[in-house]
Amino acid sequence: MTDNIVSTISRFLTPELIGKMASVTGLDRSMAHKATAAAVPAILSGLADVAARPGGARQLATAVAEQPSDLLSNLVNSLSGTAQMADTGTSLLSSLFGGGMSGLLVSTVGKFLGIGEGPMRTLMGLLTPMIMGILGREQRAQGLDASGLARMLTGQKEEIAAAMPAGLGRLLESSGFHGAAAAQDRPAYEAPRAAPLRMASEAQASSRSTWAYWVLPLLVLAGLLWFLFPRDERTVEAVPSTQTSNVPARPEALAKVTYLTNARDDWTSIGASPNEYTNQDVYNAAGENLGTIKDLLIGPDGKAAAAVINVGRFLGIGDKEIAVPFAALRVERHGDSRRIVIDAMKEGVQAAPTFARRAGNKQ
Repeated sequence: MTDNIVSTISRFLTPELIGKMASVTGLDRSMAHKATAAAVPAILSGLADVAARPGGARQLATAVAEQPSDLLSNLVNSLSGTAQMADTGTSLLSSLFGGGMSGLLVSTVGKFLGIGEGPMRTLMGLLTPMIMGILGREQRAQGLDASGLARMLTGQKEEIAAAMPAGLGRLLESSGFHGAAAAQDRPAYEAPRAAPLRMASEAQASSRSTWAYWVLPLLVLAGLLWFLFPRDERTVEAVPSTQTSNVPARPEALAKVTYLTNARDDWTSIGASPNEYTNQDVYNAAGENLGTIKDLLIGPDGKAAAAVINVGRFLGIGDKEIAVPFAALRVERHGDSRRIVIDAMKEGVQAAPTFARRAGNKQ
């Protein structure tokens, strides 16, 4: 291949195509051009990380092979179904990077450019199928198998990094995007409990001879009280079931999540603390993207009590936050990626009450 992959992709980004993307995302042409120039190498850098991890070459080749063969024949006409194409691209990024890492990529590039996450997410959703289609074309032209495609991409890491606007590469590195995209599977988030565990470990090391005599009985007593204590006093506050009664009943959605309206005074926001849930996309059982987790609220027992989800940019209803009990979230595995799922339909999420943060719980 005489040209690097960034140059190859850039030749497809004609003024007409960028103008169409600008119209779809609500950006002016100048900003759309800048955003595209930043997004293309940023996405490619993440794909190179995917290709380098165990099993990543096969995952990347599968994603490339699933792109329509006629996608590149007329890209401007391909954008006629913009919402569907953007959703497809966003889901593809989430599948390859992991929902949290695709959200981190969107927010990092958006902050670098000074534009909102909504337009940035839509732009990356539109660019991703095009990038995958061009990778497929290069793979077929050179007769590459999955490993060859991965080597082509990882072998151009320096060229991809050089194509980024000055400072963006360092920002992506400091955000943790590259390390996390290269290794998605990590233990579930239990940050509030980490400090007490470390303290207990240190105490055990310094006074092992006396620790068992007074701590173990207290632990046994605490466990007994936890078992006997009424469960309803530790459950998350929930709104009445009538909040979701206007959602049409469907066979595939018999169980409906309960939406919260307020935060309790003793709940604490974790804000921007790194974890396995914030900035990750949320789906329903049908695979529909419902929104992005923006915050976790921690109860006085140190456990996550509720998840705050931004659903506005996915449902076309403006910026809107809803909240669900943390217990309503479940993690499903899809190949090498993980997906956070709640039992809700898009109609139910759209009709859900807006969550009101209290002063002590705001980020």
